[in-house]
Amino acid sequence: MTHGLAVALLAALLAGMPAARDDDPEDRADFPGAEASDATPFGAVVARNWLAWAGGKDAVARDDLVAAIARPEFRGEDAAALAALERWTVRNGPVSRSAAVGLVDEKALKSYRTFVAKLRSTRRVLFAPGAPDFSRLQQGPAGDCYFFSGAGWIARYRPEVITKAITVLPDGRFQVTFPNGDSATVTPPTDAELAVNDSASTLQDGLWMPVLEKATGVIMARRGGRSADLPDPTVAIDVPGGPKPVVERFTGRRAGTHHLGERAHRGKVRAALTRMHERRLMAEVLILHRPLARSIPWDHVYAVLDFDPGADVVVLWNPWGTDFHPHGAAGPQNGYDRVHGVFRIPFDQFVDFFTFLAIEEN
Repeated sequence: MTHGLAVALLAALLAGMPAARDDDPEDRADFPGAEASDATPFGAVVARNWLAWAGGKDAVARDDLVAAIARPEFRGEDAAALAALERWTVRNGPVSRSAAVGLVDEKALKSYRTFVAKLRSTRRVLFAPGAPDFSRLQQGPAGDCYFFSGAGWIARYRPEVITKAITVLPDGRFQVTFPNGDSATVTPPTDAELAVNDSASTLQDGLWMPVLEKATGVIMARRGGRSADLPDPTVAIDVPGGPKPVVERFTGRRAGTHHLGERAHRGKVRAALTRMHERRLMAEVLILHRPLARSIPWDHVYAVLDFDPGADVVVLWNPWGTDFHPHGAAGPQNGYDRVHGVFRIPFDQFVDFFTFLAIEEN
């Protein structure tokens, strides 16, 4: 965790709203999906775009590339290279033309080839199957777990909320209005925005998720903080975030909150989860610290899909949408069996490992 991230997390905790950023935990697949083996070499694509990206400067910083990501003229391989280079600068800082053209970092080159393949396979309609499909959702490279997990919960249980939230305007822009009244008008996502923030699987479901993400970035930027400093609204959601505001945005209702871990009141938490189960209420949970368990990424937000009062088991969804099958009995030592990110965890272990729970109030 960087010093800047630690400061952001501390500020959020002091404000009573913990935040997470799933930067690069150990078992995350950063860029899932096929690679385009026939893509133009990365260096050649950077060379032909350098003047447009750098504006005459000898080197570009991340903010220069983020500003270019918002521009729709960069498409296909150009957009993929732009997004891959922006990701590289997050980890490594500003880059000169010669260093960018001659880049040999295999992670960056792999992300470029993956981005090219992803853009080629994107379904460029709002809802590819006619409505959101939870089974396709898989968080992409950006650290927007706090938003993506909530959107996944809504796609699974209340997809009509999403279809009603987005209106296509006559000029091709999108008007997005969330149930709590938060609203923004956004242009169609650029290819670079699609590359930098979404997985290939999610983009097979259409453009609704990147449209919601872009609108959320506009809304967050209005409220200041790091999001306001980023010149592209899609990249603006790649900042630490917590579960409470997302639950309230998607439901239009207040979210009740509960501390977990050592501060937990287990009776109140169990009662809240039982209410959630009985009334099908939206919930998200944050884990800030590495748990004493395998297969539970930390500094991350999950959707709470259900609670089984009889078995005393909580059902969670990791928005990475990955599978895991333990060697041996499921539990802290071997990990928890997970399919498309969905797994079950006993209530007491859930309370012990996780940090902060937000549940829609009805």
